[in-house]
Amino acid sequence: MYNKSITRGVNEMLMKQTDVDQKTSPESRAEDRAIEFALNDVRRAVDDVIQLYRVPAFDLMLPINHRWSMKDMLAHLVAWHESFAKNLALIAAGAPPEPPRGSLREVNRDGVQRLREQSLNQLIRRFRKAQRIIEAHVFDVRITAIPYRKPGTSYSRLQHLEIVAHHIRGHFWEIIGKSLKNSDRIVQTGI
Repeated sequence: MYNKSITRGVNEMLMKQTDVDQKTSPESRAEDRAIEFALNDVRRAVDDVIQLYRVPAFDLMLPINHRWSMKDMLAHLVAWHESFAKNLALIAAGAPPEPPRGSLREVNRDGVQRLREQSLNQLIRRFRKAQRIIEAHVFDVRITAIPYRKPGTSYSRLQHLEIVAHHIRGHFWEIIGKSLKNSDRIVQTGI
């Protein structure tokens, strides 16, 4: 009896999957594959940043530019990731999106200031949580456009993932470059 109910459940699941596959167009399946690839790229980028910030000798207070420290850069990445996650979840729930408002400079500044007092562990938890929310909603076909900021452009799910991966990777290499320059300076000066 137990085996028959399992077999019946598996057969029902396979029949439903077959129905879904037959109703899904080749273009839709191709888009899903592209989204899966882009999502994996974002996932790897997030993981790489988290691993970098977990390096014991990583200096959170090292200035990365004239405005931000290394920790501020992580806050910047988390703020944007949370914005993407929030808007995906809102649109999936049938609610209007709430993209950040203002110029890019204002949005960046406000995001960092909002998260500046968070600890490294809190920022990493928030980054991971945002990633989980993105993964939970990014395949929702009802989501056709996600606003980046207001005023600004809206992007498809795939476009947005590609932008996010590029953004995180760009800052990842900026962080690596600044860290290496600082290491060279320490070695040269003996500090």
